[in-house]
Amino acid sequence: MNKITSSNQYFFNFQRDLNASLDNFYFSKKNEILKNELDLFTNSSDVQNLFISGDKGLGKTFLLNCTLNHKNFSNKKCLYIDIKNLNDDVKVFNEIGSFAVICIDNIHCSSKKVEVEIFNLMNKAFASNIKLFISSKTHISQLNLFPDLLSRIKQMNCFSIKQISDDEVDDVINFMNLKLKLFFSKELIEDISKIVRRDISSIKHLFVELEQYLYSEKKKPSKRTIMGYLKNRINQ
Repeated sequence: MNKITSSNQYFFNFQRDLNASLDNFYFSKKNEILKNELDLFTNSSDVQNLFISGDKGLGKTFLLNCTLNHKNFSNKKCLYIDIKNLNDDVKVFNEIGSFAVICIDNIHCSSKKVEVEIFNLMNKAFASNIKLFISSKTHISQLNLFPDLLSRIKQMNCFSIKQISDDEVDDVINFMNLKLKLFFSKELIEDISKIVRRDISSIKHLFVELEQYLYSEKKKPSKRTIMGYLKNRINQ
């Protein structure tokens, strides 16, 4: 088990991103309700327990990290656990009593031994003021967990992250463009939208690649440079 601490942050077998921010997550129209629930989770003094599910690449881990990084939790003791890499090491569950916020990532990867520990953790959290935020690749209707644990999860506010729609692709590209300060023209954004895969994970990875390429090659983000890079990328 790896235990890393930063201020009041504790994370185990981690995909922890200390720079993640909700301002950098694109909320599609279908995910507006989730956005509102996250706002309540981070800003309300009341306990708002959340469970989110969604396909790989939709931002579940990123949202958990954004939540832990929120300014309202900076002085609170927070815990992040990545079940996928826990390897049945359940010692972490002995330390939860003093935490104000607990994020559990990839609960669908739980072994039977870990399921019991999570069940006990949830009982303690429900009986106190601990906030819980849990993620799963598998939708709650298809989660294969023992019934009592599944029953506890269903008591939480449950949401499924939705993929962007085709008419939001240009908006996502412009969102990435502004966040990375690439200053692409509207015409270039429209050209990119014609050739990029129409899911948020692919668009995000493409823009990270473009930023790294422009920086490493010390090139300006002209239409000729970007389209040339994209054509070479497609042909590889």
